[in-house]
Amino acid sequence: MGSNPTLSAKENLVEKKYTSLARKYRPQSFDEIFGQDVAVKILQNSILTKRIHHAYIFAGVRGTGKTTAARIFAKALNCERGPTPNPCGVCKNCKEITQGNFIDLIEMDAGSQTSVEDIRSIKEKAIFPPARGRFKVFIIDEAHMLSLSAFNALLKIFEEPPDFDIFILATTEPHKIPETVSSRAIRIDFKKIPKEKIVERLEIICQNEGIECEKEALELVAEEGQGSLRDSISILEGIWMYNGDKKITREDLGEIIGIAPQSVIIKLLESIIEGDHKKAIEIADLVLEKGYNTKRIARDLADITKDIILFLSGANKTDVNKKAIGQSRLEEINWILDKTHPTIEHLMRIYNGIIKFEDDLRASISEEIAFRMFVFKLSYIHKIKTFKEIIEEIRNENKVNKELNKSSKEEIFSQIIDFLIQSGRNILSDKLRQASYELSDNSFTIFFDDQRIIRSLTEMKEDIEEIIRKSIGKDINLKLELKKQKEEIDVEKILGDEFEKQGNNLEKAKELW
Repeated sequence: MGSNPTLSAKENLVEKKYTSLARKYRPQSFDEIFGQDVAVKILQNSILTKRIHHAYIFAGVRGTGKTTAARIFAKALNCERGPTPNPCGVCKNCKEITQGNFIDLIEMDAGSQTSVEDIRSIKEKAIFPPARGRFKVFIIDEAHMLSLSAFNALLKIFEEPPDFDIFILATTEPHKIPETVSSRAIRIDFKKIPKEKIVERLEIICQNEGIECEKEALELVAEEGQGSLRDSISILEGIWMYNGDKKITREDLGEIIGIAPQSVIIKLLESIIEGDHKKAIEIADLVLEKGYNTKRIARDLADITKDIILFLSGANKTDVNKKAIGQSRLEEINWILDKTHPTIEHLMRIYNGIIKFEDDLRASISEEIAFRMFVFKLSYIHKIKTFKEIIEEIRNENKVNKELNKSSKEEIFSQIIDFLIQSGRNILSDKLRQASYELSDNSFTIFFDDQRIIRSLTEMKEDIEEIIRKSIGKDINLKLELKKQKEEIDVEKILGDEFEKQGNNLEKAKELW
């Protein structure tokens, strides 16, 4: 009886089933975790010193090894040769944890299991001792997505956990975990992995997989991963599949993942600093036409703008910093400075505008609209007055208005006195010289001590207003008012009966008052 070719093909397919690079190179021991020395040391020392807490919060951005570290910690606690900071990886417990079928390791995705019922199922499992290992480890991924009622349900077991239970809450947003929960757990922060560490790991993967890749290309992959090793490995894997067996170059990488050439970034920044709206929009249209990554462009713009600001301020003019930023970046900076001659203040405003792009993008109905408006606003920013400039203009305007007001007030008063002298009213003009006056927007007010003077001038009010209009070219309402007299204290009224007791003695009453 002949063999079944279809079955053989299926068996071969199973044997040769492809495993993604991120899964294939997932660390299986603490020594293999890259760039998280502090977190690893805390976990290993907690085992060495036998200070194993019942609850941990692993906080950090995606792809930094939170869930991986949680599994390795579970392996270290339940290794047949442990608890040990260096699990063997070959015993039955270690192998089952690696394969994901260890009965005492319970993983829950809070992104899809957020209800109280899901937490109740965990509580039901938590009350029973481990079946195989020393500890029953619960890993709750994306823990911040649990509902408030679910957190409240979890709180009880957090307060009085059995000795054999370990809870690990992995989250990218630790601030969303209620304080009642976080205060009962040890928080361990997983930092973004340094670019050098990511490149080091990528080089090992390329060497093992036979991938030819330039060092500059790997550095670009690490930059694109933004501190996430998993994202960086996934980017490398995608490019490897696209390129086949060809050597991966920096140029290939830029084209595949939509990174604009640096010359485009420099030209765009030049047009923005110079305020050339037309040129800036033309470059924006080119970027969209070529399908370049707009977020990456904003990041590159922010990066070079930051370097120029630091260079102008003198912060990175030392030999050490010059070496750190590289000769090519120095050439770019000098080229921009020679072309545009920007001020630090102008560049700071541009930088502040750049870092708001992602917020604008989230709020926009279209990436194209958001990017075009982003570029236009940056190129127009030099025409928008700063808060400091606005305040200074208001101060100057108020100062000018005060000076004009003062000169106009004196001129009007002088014109009125001249009118009275020319009309033979010298006594009235002398009285007027002793009066006080003020000028508002549309009225000129004179204050007198004597009501008779007011009556005399009222008869000439229209003539005087005509003189004022001709003098300053503006209609002004003349107001004639009595000065407000100081109110005398009515001692008798205030003191009442006490005034009578003092025998109507005014002096004594005043002293008493």
